[in-house]
Parts: sequence; C-alpha cells; structure tokens
Amino acid sequence: MKRIFVTGGSGFIGTNLIESLVQAGYDVASFDSVHPRNPQHARVFQEGNILDGARLSTAVHDFRPELCVHLAARTDLDGTTIADYDANTIGVRNMISATQSVGTVSRILFASSRYVHRTEVFPKHDDDYSPFTPYGESKVETERIVRSSGLEIPWAIFRPTSIWGPWFRIPYRTFFDTVRRGVYVHPRGRKISKSYGYVGNVVNQILQFLSVDGSRIDKRTFYVSDDQNMDVLEFAQLIQQAFGAPPIREVPLALLQGLAIAGDFLKKVGVSNPPITSFRLSNLLTPMDYDLSLTRQVAGPAPYTLKASVQATVEWILKHG
Repeated sequence: MKRIFVTGGSGFIGTNLIESLVQAGYDVASFDSVHPRNPQHARVFQEGNILDGARLSTAVHDFRPELCVHLAARTDLDGTTIADYDANTIGVRNMISATQSVGTVSRILFASSRYVHRTEVFPKHDDDYSPFTPYGESKVETERIVRSSGLEIPWAIFRPTSIWGPWFRIPYRTFFDTVRRGVYVHPRGRKISKSYGYVGNVVNQILQFLSVDGSRIDKRTFYVSDDQNMDVLEFAQLIQQAFGAPPIREVPLALLQGLAIAGDFLKKVGVSNPPITSFRLSNLLTPMDYDLSLTRQVAGPAPYTLKASVQATVEWILKHG
C-alpha cells in the first residue's frame, strides 16, 4: 500500500483524486488550508498552508510518503500581478524543499495550467511560454522553479486544460446551471471546438503517471484532458437532455457581444460573477486544441465518454445541489 501525499486535496481536482486514491487502496494524506469539500475525506485531511514551509515540511516528514502530487495553488484570475500568486511560487519551492529533505519520495507530480501559453497557438516545446494573465505568469514561474530544482527523483508537470465534473465550482458549474435554467444561448452558426476534460479522465491520467515506470514521465510535461475535442453546442445539448431542460437557443453573435459588454460593466461595479463578460465570450469563441498524444501514449485512452461524463455530473448536481 503506497503512501501518497497530496497538496490541495480539498480543491476540485484534489477532491476527485483523493477519492480515487482511497478507493484504490493508497495510504493518503491530504494537505490543504481549507477543510475537504467531501466530508468523508476528513479522516485523511491535514490542515496547513503551503506558504508555511515549516508546517508543510513537518507534515511531509511525519507522513514519509513514497509519492507526492502537488495540486495546491491559487487558481482564480482576479489577481493583478504575479505577486498576488505567492502560493504558486513560494508554495512550490516549499514543496520541493520538503520533498528533497524527507528522503522517502520516489516520484512527484506538479500541477501547472494551460494558462502558461495563449490558447490560439499550441506551444512548440515545454518551455515555450506566452502567458496572458498574472495567474498564467505565476504558473510559468512554477514550472521554471520545478525545472531548475535539481530534483533527483522522477518528476513531471501536468497542465489541466478546462476541467469539469463532480465537486466543481465556477466557471463550469455556472455553465451547467445556465443550461439547466434554459438561459444558455449559443452563437448562431458557430461550431466551437474545445479540448475540455472530464475530471474522471484527468484523475485517471494522474493515476497512470504515478504508476507507470518513472522513466516514462521523468522531466516531461503533459496536457491532461479528454482524448477528443468536444463541440460546445453538442456539450450544451447533452447537459440540456440530461437535465430535461428547455432546448438550447442559438442567437446572433452581436447580441452576445452586447450582453458581454453589460457583464463587463456589472463586474466593474462590483458584481463578482456576471453570466457573461467580454473575457468569457472570447474564451468561448476561441478554439482550444491541445496535443494529447504524449498523454495517451503514457496514460492510455481516457475511460469516460462525453455522454457518460455529462450524465455522471448531472447526477452529482441533482444529489448535492
């Protein structure tokens, strides 16, 4: 039974990962500054902040893990400078220091983000960066810290694309809720292709990175997502059908642009989460196409289809509210 230490285990991906690790029989420690979203994970939870290097080091040394997954980070887009994201820079340094000093860890995975590179173009190599938000800049620094750390054990970086599923929150929970209420509208005639990822598929990929021979993942960078791109309208229609919601309406793009401008104004006057803004509309309209060939080569095919993933997520929403 392998001992695995997970930071950020109370977050969205972390909650799903902890559940899979527990079910698979791992001896798990979930280190986070907030209590678990899933109350059943309280028995593996350790409270602490990755910015507190001494507390983190003590937790790692007491648990003496064989494997580590570093998920903990600030992931919102509200920060205005990279200094607002100390958790993504100082935090990863603290995790590396604790890992190097304990002497029991044989492998570690670090979560990064697709935001290290603009969406319109796929990066040419692992350290080809073009961040477009302060959050993205902080994740670039995360990766640079890992690459220059001198870690002598197998390590890998994985970049989630846009991930959704049980235990999620905004923005993709908002998308599901909008479709459920019958108020989502799609730009008429626009086919929008996205490399989105169901969290069950992403967790499966992480588990494979932990279990394959270390030479297959060492010092490599993986995008984690579904195997195939989805069409946003098809995605919305599957959600609508699973909820039994009103049919998806298609409207002129100009109308959505007007609503986005209104959303920008609402955000400026203090509304924290307007349904649509210019930033969100741009994200919706921009195709997202990531190369998952390396991930498939190492982790194998994703186990969940889009239809099954939507159904599982809707069932979770109906159960948990």
